[in-house]
This record gives sequence, structure tokens and C-alpha cells, in this order.
Amino acid sequence: MNTTAPLPHTRFAPYREEVCSEDEVKHLVHTFYAAARDDAMLGPIFAAEVKDWDAHLATLVDFWSGLLRGTMRYHGKPLAQHAQMEHLTPCMFRRWLTLFFATTESMGNAALQEKADTIALNIAERLWKSFAESHSIVAPQL
Repeated sequence: MNTTAPLPHTRFAPYREEVCSEDEVKHLVHTFYAAARDDAMLGPIFAAEVKDWDAHLATLVDFWSGLLRGTMRYHGKPLAQHAQMEHLTPCMFRRWLTLFFATTESMGNAALQEKADTIALNIAERLWKSFAESHSIVAPQL
């Protein structure tokens, strides 16, 4: 019997490609939300919902760092929080995606752009579906 073989769970350790740095996550979050706050459609929504932007941005950095870098710092419930909001429309979610995609494209990191854009699209679809269900709206697809 060979006792020098690695344990099964260590032999095939998952390879995790790092797509971005923590600084890139911060840049993404701060740049995107600055654009969203200045946007004619989304700005009023954020102004009504977010009272402490420093705390909100820190939470969003933790959220996106977890999704893009696996840091696991975020422990919130975004579906429940967004479902409580009022007067959201598919156009608002599409606008959010348009601004997000423009931000990731401007960063010049193709791996980050691909991963973040895929995640953002999934988030927007899930948030819209959750919002529509909680408000008894027949939800058209984004």
C-alpha cells in the first residue's frame, strides 16, 4: 500500500483563477455607483433608499469582492432588501445593467468584465423576479 499518496480532497484542489484585485473591486463599485447616483432614472431611487453612502459602498465592496474574489465578507440578504422597495420597473433594471456593463468595459480587464457582467445579469434577473413576485406583478423578462 502506498502511504505517500495525497488525500483525495487535496489531490484535486480546485484551481481558482484570480480575475481581479481588491483595488479593482473597489474601483468597480465606486465608479459604477457614482454613475448610478448621477443617472436621471436611477439617481432618485438610490437617493431615496440609501442614507449612508460610505457604509453602503463598503457593503457593496464586500458583496462584489465575495462574488469576484471569493472573500466571503458579505453576509446580507439582497433579495429581501430589494423586494421591499417600491415602484421598480424592468427599465430600471436594464438601465442598471447598461451602466454596470459600461463600467466593467471601461476598466480594461477582460476577465473581470466577463465574470462581473455575467454575475450582474444573473443578479438583475433574480432581483427583478423576486421584486415582481413580492408585488404580485406579472414579470416580463429583462
